[in-house]
Amino acid sequence: MEKLIRAILLRHRNKRICLSDIDAALKADGISLFTNPDKQKQFIGIIQKYIDQGILKPLKSAAPLQQYGRLPNKYTIYRESIVENGTSLLREHLDELLSLSPPIDIDYYATHSDHYTRDREYILKIDNLIRQCDSEVLTANERSYLLFGDEKAITTPTEASIDGDTILRNLKITLSDIKAKRVFEPFVSIQKNFYALEGVSQRSVLIVENKDTFWTLQSALMSGEIAGIHLVIYGEGNAILKKFEYIQTVGGTPEDKYLYFGDIDQEGIFIYNQLRERYQEYDVRPAVSLYAYLLSKVGVEKAQPLRRSRSTKIFSLSPFIDFFDPDIGAGIRRIIQEQKYLPQEILNNTDIKRVR
Repeated sequence: MEKLIRAILLRHRNKRICLSDIDAALKADGISLFTNPDKQKQFIGIIQKYIDQGILKPLKSAAPLQQYGRLPNKYTIYRESIVENGTSLLREHLDELLSLSPPIDIDYYATHSDHYTRDREYILKIDNLIRQCDSEVLTANERSYLLFGDEKAITTPTEASIDGDTILRNLKITLSDIKAKRVFEPFVSIQKNFYALEGVSQRSVLIVENKDTFWTLQSALMSGEIAGIHLVIYGEGNAILKKFEYIQTVGGTPEDKYLYFGDIDQEGIFIYNQLRERYQEYDVRPAVSLYAYLLSKVGVEKAQPLRRSRSTKIFSLSPFIDFFDPDIGAGIRRIIQEQKYLPQEILNNTDIKRVR
C-alpha cells in the first residue's frame, strides 16, 4: 500500500491534499479501507510515517478525523522529500523532475537516474507539450515524430530508433495526455443500402475471412442475389482483429447485426472467438447458414487434412460452436478434432442463390 500512496502523492495535481483524496485513489485501485480494518490500520501508519518524515505537513486549519485515527484531514505535499531518499539524480535534474506538470508521474525516473539522463530530452518535450493546453490533437504517428523524431516510436517501437511507448508508460501518461489519437487501419468493404437504412431499421453486416469469398459475396450483394445483408467486409484473416475498430468510421453501431464467415478450421474459429471477445458490444455471431451450407455441400468426409498440424490442447470451440444445432456442431467438432478443414471457397457464386 505504501508504494501506491507514494505514487498518489507524486501524481497529485495540487500541492495540497485531503485524506479523502488518498482514500478515493486507493479505492480506485481496489483497496477499500473501511471494509478491511487491517488495511485501515496500515493506512494510518503510513500517513503518520509521512508526517514524521516531512513528506506531509498538516495544515493549521486541518481538523482531526475519527475514522482516520484522528489524523488531520488536510496536508501540504513536499514532493522533494518523497524522491530525495533513494535517488542518485543530480540536484539540477531532481529539481527539473519535480517541476514536471501533472499528470506526469515522476516516480520511475526518480529512482532510475540513468534512464532519466537517457530520456531527459524527450521527457522535457512531453512536459512542454502538456503545458500547451491549446495544442491540437494529432495522430499517434504524427505526434510521435514531433516528440521522438521517429513516427513509429509510440505505435510500433520495435521498429523505431527509440522506444517512445515505454517512456510514456514510465511517465504513466496516455495518448490523450499528449494530444494524440490512434487511427484505425481501414478495411475493404462494399455496401448496399447500409447508409440509407441508418436509423430506419436494423442493418446486417457480414465479415468474410478470405479474399475470394469476399469478392463472390460482394458481387452477389450488388446484384441482389443475397438478401438481408447490407455491408460486406473483407476480414483479411487475423487482420480483422485490429481493423474492426474501423467499423465506427463507416457508420457501424452496436445496434446493427454482425455475422462472421470463415473457414471451418482451427484458425478460422480462433479468429471468430477472438473477434467476439474483443468487441463484445457488437455481439458478432457466426453466419450459421453459410457454415451449414459448406457442410451440406461436401460433407464432413470431404474435409482435407490441415497442411500444418496444430495443437488442440488449449484450443476452445466455444463460443463459436454454441450457436449451431447439435448435428452441425458435431460435424464441425469432428473436423477440428481430426485436424482437418473445409475452406470457405467451397461456396461459389452459384451456391449463393441456394443459401437461406
